[in-house]
Amino acid sequence: MTFKVNSERLGSAFSVPNEIVDKHLRIAGGEQIKVLLLILRKGADKLDENKIAKALKCDVNDVEDYLQYWINTGILLEGEEAPQPEKYVPPQKKEEPKPEIKQAASQPEYSRPSSSEIAIRLDESKELRLLFDEIQQKLGKTIGYDGQCTFLLLYDRFGLPADVIYMLVEYCVSAGKTGYSYIESVGKTWSEQEIDSIDKAAEKIAAFNSVDKFWKKFTVDTGVKNPKPTLKQALQIENWLCVMNMSYDMVMRAYDVTVENTGKISFSYMTKVLSAWKTKGYKKPSDIDSDEKAKSDAAKKNVSKEAENPSYDLNEYTQNSIKSKLKYTKKDKK
Repeated sequence: MTFKVNSERLGSAFSVPNEIVDKHLRIAGGEQIKVLLLILRKGADKLDENKIAKALKCDVNDVEDYLQYWINTGILLEGEEAPQPEKYVPPQKKEEPKPEIKQAASQPEYSRPSSSEIAIRLDESKELRLLFDEIQQKLGKTIGYDGQCTFLLLYDRFGLPADVIYMLVEYCVSAGKTGYSYIESVGKTWSEQEIDSIDKAAEKIAAFNSVDKFWKKFTVDTGVKNPKPTLKQALQIENWLCVMNMSYDMVMRAYDVTVENTGKISFSYMTKVLSAWKTKGYKKPSDIDSDEKAKSDAAKKNVSKEAENPSYDLNEYTQNSIKSKLKYTKKDKK
C-alpha cells in the first residue's frame, strides 16, 4: 500500500529541513521531534522552555533535555543572536593557477553508532556490558537505542571510566534528571574538566549537592519557580560557591544588585558582580558596606574641605562689591 499527502490540507505549511528526516528521524525520540516541530512551526516567534512545556503539557526540565539534543547536533543555536553573514571579500587579482588541493568535508564532532555497531562493542568489552546492566538497574528500565548511544559516547569518545559514568548516572537519578541529553551534557562537561577518577567524581557530586541545597533556598527567597536549575545555571552556581568561595549571603547581595540594575534575574550579570567583589577581596556583605561607607565619607570630606577653603577670597569679593559704584548704562534701541 502506498500513501500520499492530501493536497487539500496543504494550504498552510512550514519548512522542515531534510536533515531532520534523513538523519534524525530514526535516532531522535518522539518528544524531541515534537519540540523541534513546534519551534519550526512558530518560526520567528520567540519560544522559551516554559512556553514549550506549556504547549506540549510536559515538565520544563524534560524540555531542556529535548532541546539539548538539537543543540548538540547543531540544528538549534543557543541564545538570541543569529549567525552573522559572511563578509564580502573583493575579487583578487588573477594569479597563475595552482594545483587543486582537495579538502575533506567537515565532519560532525561525532556520529551515532548503528545498533549493530553497539552490539559489536558490547561483545568486545565485558566492562561495557556490566556498565549497561548496572545503569539499567539504577534507572529501573531497559536502555533503548538513545541510551546505548549516550553511554557508549561517554565511554568511547569522552573517555570517562565505567565507574565514573555509573556515579554520574547515580547522581542524575538522585537529582531527578534522567534524560539522556542531560546525562550526555554533564558527561561532556566532566570529560572537559578531566573528572576521570572516583575521587574526582565524588568531589564533583559534592559540589552538585551544594548547588541543589543552594537552589532550594534560593527559590524560596527569590520566588523562582523552577524546581531544578538548568545545567548552565548549575555550573554558574558551582563557580560561585566552589571556585569563588562566595557565601549564600554574598550571592543574594549580588542578586539584589543585579535586579536593581537590570530589573531582572541574570546569572551572567551576577557572575560579573561576584567576580568584581572577589577581586576586591570582599568576603561578606559587611565588607561591601564598609568600603562603600569609606568612599562616601571621603567624598563628604572633600566637599567640606572645598567649602572651608574656596578658590576665591570671599572677604575681598564682598569689599569690592560694596566699594564699587553702580553705573547705569542706557541700551540703545535698534
